Amino acid sequence: MQTITTLDFALLGLISQKPCSGYDLRKFFSSTPMTSYSDSPGTIYPALHRLERRGLIRGQTETGKGQRERRLFQLTLRGRTEFRRWQLRPITRADVVRRLDALMLRFAFMDESAGPVATRRFLQAFHKELASYIPTLREYLKNNRSAMPLSGRLALESGILGYETLFRWTKAALAAYHKEN
Repeated sequence: MQTITTLDFALLGLISQKPCSGYDLRKFFSSTPMTSYSDSPGTIYPALHRLERRGLIRGQTETGKGQRERRLFQLTLRGRTEFRRWQLRPITRADVVRRLDALMLRFAFMDESAGPVATRRFLQAFHKELASYIPTLREYLKNNRSAMPLSGRLALESGILGYETLFRWTKAALAAYHKEN
C-alpha cells in the first residue's frame, strides 16, 4: 500500500474541518502560512484522486445556480480514522530530527480531531523528546568544535538554537493549555 504523504495529511486535515473543493484547497495553500505546500493543480488534484481511490475521502459533484460544477470532498470514516491514527502516533527521535514539519502539522489540527487531552499529551511527548535530544547536540558540538569548519559549527549552533526555541515553545504551549482548562 502506498504511503500517505505529509501533503495528503494536510489535505485530510483541511477537509476534516469542512468539505472542500480542489480549488478551495489550492486557494488556502496560496493565501495562508501553509504556502510550503504546493497550490499547483498538478499537485493537489492527483493527491485528492489518490486519497479518494484509497477510500479516505469522498467527492461529490455540486452544481449551484449559475455556478460552475465543482467537486466537494469530505472525509470518510476510514479517512477520519487514518488521520486520527497519524495524529496520535508516538513521537520518536526520528520525528524530531527529520520530520518537524509533520509534527507541527499534526499539532495544528489536533484540538479539532483528537481533542485537548490528546493535544496536551502530544506536547508533553514533544517536550520530552526535545529535552532528550538537545543535550546530545550540545555534547556533539562540545566534542567536535575544534575539528569543525567555522561554517559547519555555526550551522550546528543555529540548529541547536532552533531546537531550544521549540523546547521553550512546547513549555509555553503546555502552560497555555493548562491555563485554558
